[in-house]
Amino acid sequence: MVDTTHQESPATGGPGEPRKHGRRKVVGAGLGVLAVAVGGGVYWATRDTSTPVQPAPVPSWTPRPHVPADELDTKWVGVQTHTVSVAEDFGQWLGRPLDCVVVFGSENDWKAIEGPWFAMDPPEGQDWGAWVRDDPDNRTLVISTAMVPKDPPSDWRARGAAGEYDQHWQRFGRNLVDTGLGSSIVRIGWEMNGKWYETHYVGESEEDREDWKEYFRRIVMAMEVEGSDFEIDFNIAEGPQNSVSIDQLYPGDDYVDIIGIDVYDSYISPIDPSARWQAKDEKVNSVSAVVDFAVAHDKPISFPEWAMVAEGSTQGGGDSPEFIDQIADVVASTDVRYQAYFNSPEGGVGMTLEDAPNGSAAFEERFGATGDAAPEA
Repeated sequence: MVDTTHQESPATGGPGEPRKHGRRKVVGAGLGVLAVAVGGGVYWATRDTSTPVQPAPVPSWTPRPHVPADELDTKWVGVQTHTVSVAEDFGQWLGRPLDCVVVFGSENDWKAIEGPWFAMDPPEGQDWGAWVRDDPDNRTLVISTAMVPKDPPSDWRARGAAGEYDQHWQRFGRNLVDTGLGSSIVRIGWEMNGKWYETHYVGESEEDREDWKEYFRRIVMAMEVEGSDFEIDFNIAEGPQNSVSIDQLYPGDDYVDIIGIDVYDSYISPIDPSARWQAKDEKVNSVSAVVDFAVAHDKPISFPEWAMVAEGSTQGGGDSPEFIDQIADVVASTDVRYQAYFNSPEGGVGMTLEDAPNGSAAFEERFGATGDAAPEA
């Protein structure tokens, strides 16, 4: 989540045999955790951008058999934090085991994207890869990755669509498999409809969006190296104003396992919680719109980032048990693969569950060990 618009987050997309949900059967439910990335330097190869990009061969890849949304393990419970110990403390408070961690990769250069920090060189206390490897049958990593390094050239979408970056994604997939993370869920270019992310924004024009979708498809194909069993989460942001609707951004069923939406209780003017929720439902890419889209495509949904937001400049709703219940009602009634609460004041959120006693109590009731919005712990 970023403090901007909603502040803190020859393949085609047409009909065909849907992609299998790359997943394993996991008994029980768990806790998703978001972690911050670490950095390095910037690298970009230069070329004459006036020269047309020549398409590279399409990677060898075959869509896998489809698994219906209602046959998946769903309703995993999550939270954002930075260290393994804090996440485990949260799990103890909530009364359920951790089995899902959501992390953000670095976008500093191609080396950082290809070899994510949490897999290759984790800081002390943030070795999420080891956390998964300690119990691979019951723990999953959810990886959020940019599509290019920071400060990209203006034609990066076209270059990606033509296959210029395929080798980087092959290395990405290989590195994850080699470090025991080949069954991860991957959020490619999360919140792509938000202008706050230059490294994965879909762009302003229809041409940009078509190139973006083709590049997304090439990433999926290139990263699926031998031994991989990734799930792909196509993760949109609720809203923002003037955003293009999800149906115009979707890369196709063959390349997506989960349809995600990031939602924050902010940028809504009504004070009454019911009126706020109704106003949110009128946004482009609202929760109900994304749920309806996912149901139509027989995909589970996810809430990789969601949170109450402190009152202030972003029109946050503050301590709102009503907002917690509104999200929980959707989770309880829908095939939600996982959800991760953004329990940090960073990125414009301005508060945590600890700062919201009413919302915290509602969260524990709905998502705890006996909550109706999560499986039995």
